[in-house]
Amino acid sequence: MTAQKTTLYTNGHIFTADPERLFAEALLVEDGKIIWVGSEKEVPAEVAAKVNLKDAKTARSSVVTATWIVGIFYILTIFLGFGAAAFVGHDAIMAANPAGNMAAPLLAEALGGDFLMSFVSAVAFATILAVVAGLVLTGASAFAHDIYGQIIKKGQATEKQQMKAARQASLWVSVFSIALALFAQTMNVAFLVSLAFCVAASANLPVILYTIYWKRFNTSGALTAMLFGLISALVLVAVSPNVLSPEAGAAIFVGEPLFPLTNPALVSVPLGFLGGWLGTVLSKEKDARRFAEVAVRANTGYRGE
Repeated sequence: MTAQKTTLYTNGHIFTADPERLFAEALLVEDGKIIWVGSEKEVPAEVAAKVNLKDAKTARSSVVTATWIVGIFYILTIFLGFGAAAFVGHDAIMAANPAGNMAAPLLAEALGGDFLMSFVSAVAFATILAVVAGLVLTGASAFAHDIYGQIIKKGQATEKQQMKAARQASLWVSVFSIALALFAQTMNVAFLVSLAFCVAASANLPVILYTIYWKRFNTSGALTAMLFGLISALVLVAVSPNVLSPEAGAAIFVGEPLFPLTNPALVSVPLGFLGGWLGTVLSKEKDARRFAEVAVRANTGYRGE
């Protein structure tokens, strides 16, 4: 007979769905079932002494650590660029690739020879392969489950139908991605990544922060925030120096840019926040209980699927 495993979670922010007590600090789980919820002061001494103790704050520390690692990596890319300019030189980088995408491998070769260059190239290849596979799977699953299953089939699609839709979506996502890659092969990868971050931040950051920290924020505010941020980012990119340039070959089209900044995040992100605020204050929709549930999901990841 398998022994039951009992775990006590403390120092948490637990949404109980109980109108008389929406939040709790401690949670007792036995064999996969919740058997007790309450405050840390209410935990029986004999229970705390026998169970495996889990700290919610400690459990979230891994997320913070991962965030710092990613942030430090992107800060280091600045020094990689300066290092490539100093040790390799502008002319050598442009000779290898007009878009400047060979800066990092050439810097590795200059500092560590063929071995370091091979290592960096292998890491780059593995990263590209993982990202492409992940994007294809994400796009296919989103189409099969959300667009096909929920919108087209109204939630009545079978698993076989969703699988077929996912396979077809994978094919079309791949074809579309290859077409985009052929069109953008002369562009700098770092520039494309920064634009992707700009569009994502403009559409998502206001919604995320408002959802977590503003109790009055509602669905109307979320829609207007996403629309304001997304549309403004796309429009400003289309009229920026990255797309329009008076110098032939410096951008996609020849012409005078209507917007002076190469990355419009300084304008589009605040517009997203403005849109979320306007959509919320002009709407009468309120749901304090929904905010409490979202706050718990944001802090714990519970039911994040």
